[in-house]
Amino acid sequence: MRLRAGRSGVAARWSPAASAHYGLGVMSGSKAREAEGRVPLPAGGGAAEPALPDRYRIKRDNTGAVLTCVEAPTVSVRVQHGFTVTAAAARSAAPGSVFLDGAARGEPFLDPKREVYNLDHHEGCVRSFLLATCEQAMVLIRKGIDLRKRDWTVYANDADLDTVLAIWVLLNHLRLNDRSPETRGRVMPLVRLQGVIDAQGLDMQDMSALPPELLAEIHGCIDELREPELALKRRGRWGESDLLGYTADRLRAIDRLVYSPTHFDDVTDVEQLARGEIANGSVAVVCRSKAGIYEVERQLRRLHGKRLGVIVLRTGAATYTLRQVNPYLPTSLELVYTHLNLVDPGAGGHRSGNRWGGSTEIGGSPRSTGTRLTPEQIARVCQQAFRPPALAQRLRRIAGAALGSAGILLAALASVSLPGLIGRGAGAPSGLAASPAQFSVLLATLGGALLLIRGLRAPGLYGLRRPAGLDWCLLLPFAIVGALAGGVWIPVPATTPVSGWLLGVLALPLAAEVIFRGLVHGGLVASFAMQECGGPWLLSCPVILSAGFYALWGAILRHPAISLIQAIPGGSDSVLPLLGALLFGAAAGMARERSENIGVSILLHWIGVAAVLLVPYLGSLV
Repeated sequence: MRLRAGRSGVAARWSPAASAHYGLGVMSGSKAREAEGRVPLPAGGGAAEPALPDRYRIKRDNTGAVLTCVEAPTVSVRVQHGFTVTAAAARSAAPGSVFLDGAARGEPFLDPKREVYNLDHHEGCVRSFLLATCEQAMVLIRKGIDLRKRDWTVYANDADLDTVLAIWVLLNHLRLNDRSPETRGRVMPLVRLQGVIDAQGLDMQDMSALPPELLAEIHGCIDELREPELALKRRGRWGESDLLGYTADRLRAIDRLVYSPTHFDDVTDVEQLARGEIANGSVAVVCRSKAGIYEVERQLRRLHGKRLGVIVLRTGAATYTLRQVNPYLPTSLELVYTHLNLVDPGAGGHRSGNRWGGSTEIGGSPRSTGTRLTPEQIARVCQQAFRPPALAQRLRRIAGAALGSAGILLAALASVSLPGLIGRGAGAPSGLAASPAQFSVLLATLGGALLLIRGLRAPGLYGLRRPAGLDWCLLLPFAIVGALAGGVWIPVPATTPVSGWLLGVLALPLAAEVIFRGLVHGGLVASFAMQECGGPWLLSCPVILSAGFYALWGAILRHPAISLIQAIPGGSDSVLPLLGALLFGAAAGMARERSENIGVSILLHWIGVAAVLLVPYLGSLV
């Protein structure tokens, strides 16, 4: 089967914007009219031929620009002048790497176990005995490589026609492996002739085994596909050209040779915005389309096969529909809703109707305001919900919480103590010269500022929601018992005025709760489960860990060398305050979880302080 375009079919479609960018000058006649987007009418004056969809996109990620195809979302192409890696580096490259036509300096190889491939016919081989890169890519596709089962990165350092055809083959793998031979029949003459020319030279064109008439036609197509490249090289601008943009334009030109608009009649236009690996090798795809969720599901099943697990379809500027496609995932969308409601600034608390929610199979974003999360953030939340964090991730999270809280406390200690230490005389008494009131205010200020910075981006994680429910009140007796055992933070009396000490009495509990039930607890929730308002009662890992850090720092601040917190009762050497701090911290943490509000734990701390201060007074009255 022949290609649809003759000698004038490709160059005529080279766009004027591309001509200006690559310095090709101005076309004339029918070519210029087509380049301006005005496809010539047929001789009978009928309607113009409908255009093909533009399936190729150039995007930017954290490592630079990549070329993608809407029908091959798992394949990213990087084309950069002079890019090369050593043979050893190629063999040890990240799984999913494909090197094309000299991007790897070494012999061609296939490593199916690691899923790394070098398609080449330059070094470490007998060039005359090997297929060109574009034909190697076709063999790889036809031999059954599945480019849907993981993410792939294709590397190239030039955009000659052999390389561009290889990229086209990889990006069109679904259509080339289709049961219908139509697409293969259209493109194989082009691939075969270009492969022979690139590997053997122009004198060996007859080895393509094409009939003379078809040989002449395909040779004309090759000439026109290469004309922009040759024009750039004649002008000396090939080395400074945008190879990625040039490659995308040549891929569109090959599309016009191979496809007609009817090939895409059953294709739903779906733009993938983000994608995340979830459980059991499945993926969650965040996308947008004008089609409905079930039409989008059919298209994404074609692109991702059995890997498709969850679809998040953007239906408006800030609205999404979620659908769980794979019913055999280890959890359901309910856990995804929970995670999304914790991190989404646009979602309300437990009592709000403006939340992510729905059934176990299909749901949506907050209805009133929509979401304030980006597609990338939604994809990460799906990952966290369906794929529990590994032990190493949890240990890093715990270490981060410990170091973060220590950094705040040490910064506050240094700020109020170092000036006094520097100016103190040699015969001054031992211990830090820190004012408890100053320390309390500074600690509350530092902790509060950090909590606002983090909490406004994820209010549910850090307890910045309206209080939900009153079942947390059941924890009040435990909090008071812990407080009376010495578990609350009360600044030691100092020589400062009573008003300064009273300010410390208010600020120090506030600082403690902001740091441990706010920052520390919120940082741990991202990797550990916690209880919900109205749900089962449990002692979660964030509660236990934040209470442990709180008790440890309470013991440090009570030490005689620092003496910023009162040791009540039993003195600084007693173990009772440590146990009281653990009990109080657990009660405050559970209250903060069930109420979704850090203000509740602050209130419990103030109540505990009031109980400690009032007990001696009430005892004297008795």
